[in-house]
Amino acid sequence: MVIKSIYVDNFKALNDFQMDFTPFTVIVGNNMSGKSTVLQVLDFMASLAREDAGVILERRGWKVSDVKSRMRNLQRIIISCDLEFESKEGPQSVHWGIQILAHTQKNMMELEQETVWKQRENQKEILLFYSKEKGGFIQNGEGKQQVIIPRLQSDSSVLKIMNFGEFPVLQSLKDFWMNSDSFELLSPEKMRLSSRGDVDTIGNAGEKLPSFVKSMNSEQKKRFAEKINQVLDGKIAGVEAQTKGKPGWTHLVAEETYKNKTLIIESKNMSDGILRLLAFLAICEIDKNGVMLLDEIENGINLDYAEKIIRILEKNCEEKKNQLIVTTHSPIFLDYVDKENIRYMYRDGETGNCRSSSLTKNRELNDKMQYLYPGELFMNMSNNDIIKALMMERDA
Repeated sequence: MVIKSIYVDNFKALNDFQMDFTPFTVIVGNNMSGKSTVLQVLDFMASLAREDAGVILERRGWKVSDVKSRMRNLQRIIISCDLEFESKEGPQSVHWGIQILAHTQKNMMELEQETVWKQRENQKEILLFYSKEKGGFIQNGEGKQQVIIPRLQSDSSVLKIMNFGEFPVLQSLKDFWMNSDSFELLSPEKMRLSSRGDVDTIGNAGEKLPSFVKSMNSEQKKRFAEKINQVLDGKIAGVEAQTKGKPGWTHLVAEETYKNKTLIIESKNMSDGILRLLAFLAICEIDKNGVMLLDEIENGINLDYAEKIIRILEKNCEEKKNQLIVTTHSPIFLDYVDKENIRYMYRDGETGNCRSSSLTKNRELNDKMQYLYPGELFMNMSNNDIIKALMMERDA
């Protein structure tokens, strides 16, 4: 299952906002253009499938007033997405939409409405409907009502509350979001710390990276080592998680080999860039079928590694049939990205709202990319020039 598009209204600077995605999407744009906000709203959607909104806000350190747009005096937050999945009948589309009432004075959220439908030819086949005024229902593929949903006082989604064992499409949708991970808050400082337990992810900030490396099976460790060697040209012979201090607590250790000696480097002495690089390569070994989110992939990374990193991330999406959405400011990284996968974000000069565009759908910019790499396009055109080209075609 992959996200094809989203619609967002009244979430931070995303108002009447639409964006489409590919399996490997790279979002680019100036500072404050909304790149990170797109990752945040996608993580918010994923989190609603497993947590209450209050828990999400607390984990993020947000208040309701931080989430609701300050550009408009509206209470209702609307988020919806269209996804595509493979079935016995071939590719199918499913839509999940949710409306949340944001009570800023009470600092709380409330589920107002939620809908899931499947697109069958030219008809929308409703699978789930709920409203806080009337309750709702779940029905099967033949349109027969199966389960009544009572009225709820909830800040969560029905997707989180209900089990869908007899409803495969709904269960697949829930599994997709449950298996999604955001790594937009990767912190080298957190990666330097010890962690414990058997885990299946590196954690939002990378704080579980040592435990994840230790939890890898033999095949995962082999692929992880091969990727490290591929990117760093054998400068690091291996990376493993070792127990130190309290039983069960592990930290990362790298082995550097030179002609006459071998050096053991503990994570506390590793550079920020190497730790972020190890996190990227470890993410490729996460065995989940969801969407993964990475913010500013170039941070602290030597630009000599740009092509290898992009190729590894692309191959990971292709082989595992999962989805990766990343942001970057780096023209060098963009040079190695298929132009069809780039989404440009900017702020509307009149409203301040965020907008998104595929560069290849703009005639002027697409023509330039016939002889320029994507990164070269951004080095040869100012942000204002690119926005002007997009706005002229949009208004034509």
